[in-house]
Amino acid sequence: MAASAAWSADFFDTSAPESLIDLGVRFGVNTSNRNLNKEVFNVWNLNSWGTGIDAGVVVDINFRNYFSIQPGLFYESRSGKYSYVNVAGYNEEGEAEYMTQYGRDRSYNFVIPIMAAFHFNLSDDIRWNVEAGPYLQIRLKNSVNGDFYYPVYTNPAANPTDYVAIKSTKCDFGLKFGTGLKILDHYVVAVHYEAGWLKPWSDSRLGGRNKAWVFSLGYDF
Repeated sequence: MAASAAWSADFFDTSAPESLIDLGVRFGVNTSNRNLNKEVFNVWNLNSWGTGIDAGVVVDINFRNYFSIQPGLFYESRSGKYSYVNVAGYNEEGEAEYMTQYGRDRSYNFVIPIMAAFHFNLSDDIRWNVEAGPYLQIRLKNSVNGDFYYPVYTNPAANPTDYVAIKSTKCDFGLKFGTGLKILDHYVVAVHYEAGWLKPWSDSRLGGRNKAWVFSLGYDF
């Protein structure tokens, strides 16, 4: 009898929801990366994945029990280490001289996703969520521990004419998607991927993309 009750929910429930709007809170950790084109530093170009936190709120606007639109607002920190080496010039003997840069890059952001969420009942007590949609990232602050410049060459074989500070853009836009479980109608565990579509640097020649994995726990009221 207990086993029968546990699986009585319809896997794909097309009925009308009991409430139009549900509010939830989320807290989690992330691992992120913001890279540069490999051609920018001609000897060594490495941006490692770092860690940060995510905390925010989501609102589910329910159209059917299987489908909702979920806008959210998150505060997010990201970090990563960088290590760059390039040929800075040549000495009188024609030997290459190198410029090395390394340090840690941190950013603090607001992230506003708007996702379509599909819900599937695994049992009366467990619901599987699949979510995807665009997000806007607004950078509040960016701090760099170390030198952070890129070379501008007159031609690849010549000395650089100048070193220009690498500055991040104020906004990014991309796609957030992921999956998770909602347990006992309140408790949420989820994982999402954020893929930035815009160039993360103020000089578009630097290329690169923002990207992050987010692992979160939540509670829906």
